[in-house]
Amino acid sequence: MAVEFETHDRDELSLKVREILAEALHRDSAAIALDDRLVEDLGAESVDLITMVFELEDTFGLSVADEDLKSLVSVRAVVDYILASRPQAAEAT
Repeated sequence: MAVEFETHDRDELSLKVREILAEALHRDSAAIALDDRLVEDLGAESVDLITMVFELEDTFGLSVADEDLKSLVSVRAVVDYILASRPQAAEAT
C-alpha cells in the first residue's frame, strides 16, 4: 500500500481530505467545509463513499474497517479517523 501523503497537521490533512472528496464528488474542494456531512450536505452516494474510502486508504496508508464506516459521516469525522488511525497516533497511546 503506497502512502502518498504523510502529515499529522490537522489543517494539511483536512485540505487533502477535502481534495479527495472533491474529486470523488466532482466538486470544488473550496466548497467543502470541515463540518459538511458527506451524505446530507455533499450528496454522496454509496459508490462515492466507496471511492472515497479506497482513495483514503491508498493516500494515507490505512485500512478502514467495515465497522468504522458508519462513523465517517462528516469531513471532520474522516479527518479525526485518519489522525487516530495513523501509526504515530497508535504509538503515542
